[in-house]
Amino acid sequence: MHLSINRETLLKGVGRTLGVVDRRGTMPILANFLLQTDENRVIISATDLEVSFRGFYPAEVQEHGALTVQAHYFFNLIKELPGETLDLTGTENSNLKIQVGDARYQLHGLPADQFPPVPEITDQEMVQVESGMVKEMIEKTIFSVSADDLQYHLSSIYWERVGIPRHGPTPDPPLEEGEEGEQGVDLEVDYWLRLISTDGHRLTLIERPLAESGQFPMDKGILIPRKGMAEVIRFLAEEEKVSLGLGKQSLALKADDRYLFIRLLMDKKFPDYRRIIPESFAYRFAINRRVLLDTIRRIALLSTERFKGVILKLMPDHLEVTFNNPEVGEGREVVGLFMEQGDAAQLPMEIGFNARYFLEPLNAMAADMVILELNEKDRPCRLVDQTDPHYFSIIMPMSL
Repeated sequence: MHLSINRETLLKGVGRTLGVVDRRGTMPILANFLLQTDENRVIISATDLEVSFRGFYPAEVQEHGALTVQAHYFFNLIKELPGETLDLTGTENSNLKIQVGDARYQLHGLPADQFPPVPEITDQEMVQVESGMVKEMIEKTIFSVSADDLQYHLSSIYWERVGIPRHGPTPDPPLEEGEEGEQGVDLEVDYWLRLISTDGHRLTLIERPLAESGQFPMDKGILIPRKGMAEVIRFLAEEEKVSLGLGKQSLALKADDRYLFIRLLMDKKFPDYRRIIPESFAYRFAINRRVLLDTIRRIALLSTERFKGVILKLMPDHLEVTFNNPEVGEGREVVGLFMEQGDAAQLPMEIGFNARYFLEPLNAMAADMVILELNEKDRPCRLVDQTDPHYFSIIMPMSL
C-alpha cells in the first residue's frame, strides 16, 4: 500500500474512530482502525463489535493494500506533524510508514484479514431525517439511562415508531394507519419517533414527528446501547441531515460517504413503560423552570453520596425546597408556583426526591415554565415542559 492524503482529511476520518475503538478489551485488534485503499480514495473503518464506523475519504493511491493501526497513537501523531500532505506506505508485515518532509515514522500494525467484518447497508430502506431532531431526542433522554452495564435493557434507549391521530388525543397504545378510533371511524395517523429511557428510578420520554416523505421502517421497538447513542450524537453533530435504516441486527446511519452502525440488543426486553406512566394526576402546578432549577442546584451543593434527597413541600401558592444533611448542614428556599388543578384543602404535601432526577430534565427543558403533576406523596410525579407536551420525565419519590 502506498498513498498520499491531506493531513486534515485523514485527521477527520481517524478522529471518527476514536470513540468506537476498544482500547481496554481482550482483542488488541479492536484498538486499531482498518485502512484500505479503493481507487482514488481510502476506506477508514473501526468496530468494537457493538458500534462500527466506515468512511470514504479522497486520496492519491499509488499502490493498493490494507492494514490496521492503533487508532489513538496514529491520531495523536499525525495531529502534531507539520505539512499539508502525508505519504503513507504499508510494509509486508503490516506496519505503516509515515512521511512528511524530513519526518519519518513507522507504526506497528496488524494484518487486515484479522479485522472483524464491519456491517454494510444492503437492502435496508433508508429514511432521511433532520440530524438536529434526532440529536435533541437523544440528548434529552440519555441522562436517565442506567449506568449499570449488567442491566443491558436499562442501559439503553428504547426507540419506537408510534401512530398519532392528526386530530384528537393520542391513543394508548398508539394506532396504526387505518385503524378505527373509539367512534368506529378510520383515523388519519401521523408517524412519530418516540425515545424512552429509564434507570428504574425515573423515566424520560420524548417524541417527534417523522417526515412525510418517508417512514422509518420500524415494526417493533428497538434497544440502542448507551455507547451507541453517544456515537450517534457525535455522528449527527457533523451533519444537517442523515438517513436512518434498520437491518436485522443493527441501526444504520448514513451521511454522504460516512456510515455508522449500532448493534441492537436483540435478547433483552425493555420494561412496559406505559404501565409506569400514571393515567391521570390529581394535582397540577406551574413553576418557573429557571428558578426551580437554580434553587435545587444550590440545595444539592450540600448533598453527599449518602444524602442526596431534597424535600418538596407543596402549597397552593408556593413550594418549599428543604435539605438536611447531618454530615454537612441544611438549607431551605421558597419558590412561587401556580396551582392549576387540585384540592388546596389537602395541602401541604411533602415529597422527597433525588435532586439529580429533577436537575437533569429541568436543564434539558427550554420553556420558561414547567408543569409538575402528581397524585400522592408516595406516587411518581411527572415533570413536563409547558411548551412541549411531547417531552416529560416521570420521577419516583424517595423515603427521607
